[in-house]
Order: sequence, then C-alpha cells, then structure tokens
Amino acid sequence: MLSLRTALIVGLIALAIAGPALAVPIADSQAEFSGVQGQDSWSYGFFNLTAKGGAYAAGDFVAFDSFDAGGLRWVASDGQVGANNNDFLSINQAGGHPNGLGPSPQDSIIWAMRRYTSEVSGPIAIDFDLHKVNTINRAGGGITGHIFVDGVEIFSALIDNADSVGLQQSILRVVNVGSLIDFAIDPHGSMPLAGNDGLDSARADGSHFSAVIERATIPEPSTALLLAASLFAVRRTKRRLRGDGLGGAARQFPRLDCHVACGSS
Repeated sequence: MLSLRTALIVGLIALAIAGPALAVPIADSQAEFSGVQGQDSWSYGFFNLTAKGGAYAAGDFVAFDSFDAGGLRWVASDGQVGANNNDFLSINQAGGHPNGLGPSPQDSIIWAMRRYTSEVSGPIAIDFDLHKVNTINRAGGGITGHIFVDGVEIFSALIDNADSVGLQQSILRVVNVGSLIDFAIDPHGSMPLAGNDGLDSARADGSHFSAVIERATIPEPSTALLLAASLFAVRRTKRRLRGDGLGGAARQFPRLDCHVACGSS
C-alpha cells in the first residue's frame, strides 16, 4: 500500500504532467500588429480627453484614419486632431506615443490606444508589459498606462520617464464575445519637471505597451491523480477500522468502486 507521502507525490506529479494547459493564447498585440484596422480583432486609435472633458467610455475610442507605412505606425490625420496635435500621436507594433499639453504647439490631452475585440467568452488572462522607451529626456515626467474592459477601468499605473523596466503583470477577467479590451497611453506623468512642462506634457513619452491575451482554463483531474486520491482514501479507512477495537475477523472494508479507483467513466 502506498504511504500518504507517496500518494500525495503521485498526485502532484500527475497534476503537473497530465492535465491540460492553464492558459491558451488567443491574441498577441505585437505578433498580430498590422496596417489593417480590425485584422485579427485589433484596432488602433485615440481618445481626446480635452475635447470630451470627462472620463473615458468605450464609445470614446476613435480609430486612426491613416497608416504610416514608412514608420510602421498608425497616426491621425490633421482633420481628426488638428495639425498642432499631430506630430507624435501614434500607435506602433510595441507601443505608442500620446499627445499632451506641451511641448508647444500641442494643446490637447489625447491618449494613444489599441483595442482588442474579444473572440471568446469566459475567463481570460491579460498579460501586459508597460514601460518607457524614451528615457533620456525626463522633461515630460512620464506616462500613465490604462486598461479597460467594456469601458470599465481594470488597471492604471504611473510610469516615470526614466523607467525602462516598468510593469509586467497579468490580470484575470471574464469576458464575452465582442467585449472591448482597451490599452491606453496617457501623457499624465508622475511629476512636473524642467521648463514649462507639467504633469500632462507629452515630451519624450514614447512608451512600450504590449499584451498577450490568453484563454484561462481550469485543469481537469488526471487518472493518476484520481487513483492517488483513491489509495489515500482506502488507507485512511483501514487506519480507522484498525483503531475500532474489533478483531481481525470482524473487520469489513467497503468495496472500492473501480470506476473511481481506475479512473474510468
């Protein structure tokens, strides 16, 4: 008969090697980046906070109307945001650059955004990497990264302008087919620094903000794990019966159903 320790070890090994994967990748912002809006369920755009004057909602996302094939990035036309706010606002394969209140002539807070439209229903894991790319000029004071699901903010963090490491995290959420997952780079920084730059300056705000979205699953117990649990249960039953004061002839063990012990259905 297996010892308790052996049974537990067998169960842990079975769970590690026999169960299905805990997460299945369904979307990758870098691998699936393209010059076509909506391809692989990814869209690229912006949110004009200054124009709205209020908090972000899913309906505020505006798709960029131009793709810069030379720079491999999505940008706005002058008609979308005005020529004075259209020098750096963009989304590229790895991240993007927002627009802010300065340096001149910028006069509007405009977030650079990418959106994934969910192709699945159920629990997902959003694995993201957020950090600064341009860390030499600190006058902008950094950026804020946001993640929204169907317009509800689930993550927000300030990243200092010199922070090239940033944050790498995973967030679990339940979504539906068609749920909107938005990733935004906001020019709002961590502190006002040199010159006339303030908290919402977009100077040197080029940032990395990528994501891999996975379908989270619950592993099913393997046959070996069920067998180990059954052996453990039998051992405990026998130990209890040995301690009941009855003679060997009086001991009767319950029949173990082979459907459980053998892992069959």
